[in-house]
Amino acid sequence: MARRTPNPPGIFVLDDGMGLVAKRLEHIPNSDPPAVRVISDNPVYSPYERTADEIHTVGRIRWFAREI
Repeated sequence: MARRTPNPPGIFVLDDGMGLVAKRLEHIPNSDPPAVRVISDNPVYSPYERTADEIHTVGRIRWFAREI
């Protein structure tokens, strides 16, 4: 069976139903059903929680570069 929650926590690409977004995911311990906290690095957006079944993870971001 595939793992449904992020382990270890990190930045993931998610399909939120409106498009692809990059967010930090953090497993919420002892949650039943298993749940995750979705966190934006942008402080304008508040963290929110979803069950693992509600999150469609596309992949994990392993490296990021930005032009200055």
